[in-house]
Amino acid sequence: MQSIRNFAIIAHVDHGKSTLADRFLEITGVVEKNRHEAQLLDKNPISRERGITIKLAPVKMEYKNYILNLIDTPGHVDFSYEVERTLACVEGALLLVDATQGIQAQTIAHTYKAMEQNLTIIPVINKIDMPHAQVEKTKSDICEFLGVPESDIYEISAKTGQYVEELLEAVIQKIPEPHVNEHINSEALIFDSYYDTYRGVIAFLRVFHGTLKKGTKVKLVATNQVFEIEEVGVFTPELKAKDSLEDGEIGYVVTKLKDIHLVRVGDTVSTDLQNPKAVPGYRPTKPMVYASVFPTDADDFVKLKESLEKLTLNDAALAYSGIFSKALGSGFRTGFLGLLHADVVRERLEREFDLSIILTPPTVEYRNENNTFEEPIADVAIVTPNEYTGPVMRLCEESRGVFKTMDNKTHVYLQYEIPLSEIITIFFDQLKTITSGYASFDWSFKEYRACDAGLLSIMLNGDEVEEFSEYVVYERAEKRGRFLADRLKELIPRQQYEVRIQANYKGKIIASSRIAPFRKDVTAKLYGGDRTRKDKLLKKQKEGKKSMKNVGSVEIPKEVFMKLFKS
Repeated sequence: MQSIRNFAIIAHVDHGKSTLADRFLEITGVVEKNRHEAQLLDKNPISRERGITIKLAPVKMEYKNYILNLIDTPGHVDFSYEVERTLACVEGALLLVDATQGIQAQTIAHTYKAMEQNLTIIPVINKIDMPHAQVEKTKSDICEFLGVPESDIYEISAKTGQYVEELLEAVIQKIPEPHVNEHINSEALIFDSYYDTYRGVIAFLRVFHGTLKKGTKVKLVATNQVFEIEEVGVFTPELKAKDSLEDGEIGYVVTKLKDIHLVRVGDTVSTDLQNPKAVPGYRPTKPMVYASVFPTDADDFVKLKESLEKLTLNDAALAYSGIFSKALGSGFRTGFLGLLHADVVRERLEREFDLSIILTPPTVEYRNENNTFEEPIADVAIVTPNEYTGPVMRLCEESRGVFKTMDNKTHVYLQYEIPLSEIITIFFDQLKTITSGYASFDWSFKEYRACDAGLLSIMLNGDEVEEFSEYVVYERAEKRGRFLADRLKELIPRQQYEVRIQANYKGKIIASSRIAPFRKDVTAKLYGGDRTRKDKLLKKQKEGKKSMKNVGSVEIPKEVFMKLFKS
């Protein structure tokens, strides 16, 4: 126990967490310098292409008779639940701040999460070798934010390895050994898992007391499932089997369970089969953004269901339930934490499970009780340079934000309450545009609040199309209705009869468009004669189109849904 140090690296996105992890792996001899991929712990190809960490990654290192268990964490706000899961399993955290960008929104949010867990925080300034590094200014900001002396702040360059070894020594000296629990039986907290076709569910866990080894019978507290451990081991960073996992260690357990619903992230593994106790872990995540997922080929529905089941095992924030659409067939209503999370899940379904899917536009969930609507409100924290304060405040007000506080130091720290429906559209893109990419923001769910909202129904020739309909607040209804009506006019192919597109909000048509029908030139065979002959043929054609419209339904190719949803 005295030789174990469990710690995480937390920071804003792109501040150098994975690069610092690479240097630690080289110093401790886990990998050879210049003989491995950069950002080694970011194994997901999507993560590598986008240059951001989207999954936590544990690794065991040995250094000067110490066992160092590191968990690298994502920095983006959409994956903050990964950080919470990590912090429940460690005793300390390295708070990494980019010297060229300073303290950002996620830096603040992750720090507060670490403080809630009473973790030891070691502040670190990274990228001190960069020409635009503002080391002294960043150091001053950290001192003010954390209330620590300058001597407690470490300055490094994760890219070149400058002073990284001294930081590793600080981890050993400052981060405490694992806590000892006085329980009789072994208990461990599951913080991640994935499915292996041959070995079933493999659970990543932190042992809080006792010993887990092959052949031991254990119980999952939440699901009351008893199983015999097939194998235990540690991360090097590949899975490496060992005889046992002891007090304070972080490792994995092969369950051989084929039913993935039995193993839940946040559950406790206990050797007490009669009266097991749950380890205090972290609160379950609640999806805030919802979208519907449909297979483009109806035969892939079962495959999509199995793929989502396997993803939820690896992604605790993902939730789904079955739905049916007249136009798109069977699919799933899926919950995400944000737009990036939704986009990553879509890409993983297409790449890892070889699926072709349609993802509807993400929306928030409105509550409706006795015809009174409530919308989710988010606490939003924005960090921006002084010169962009005015445009940022205007953006927040245009997004129906309510101003709370402002702290004006080297950077301006703004707090607003903004409806979540405004944040999940183009808020982040607009924020980056008006601040030339220098601002950052973080949000968390606050409460549901009463609002004037209703269903915006899109009708084609008087028939409602559920897939295009959505709940909208009164202030946004007309603009959204006009956008959908005009966009569908561009996308829906012409039919043999006229197609009327109407947006209905609270019983009133607020926008409409018309798609003209195909017309055959029925007068082409005429070579002269009275005007009434021409009118007679045109009238007959008009009546034919009218009767066709009454018995026909508008054909909407799936490409229309895909193009609309991409917009």
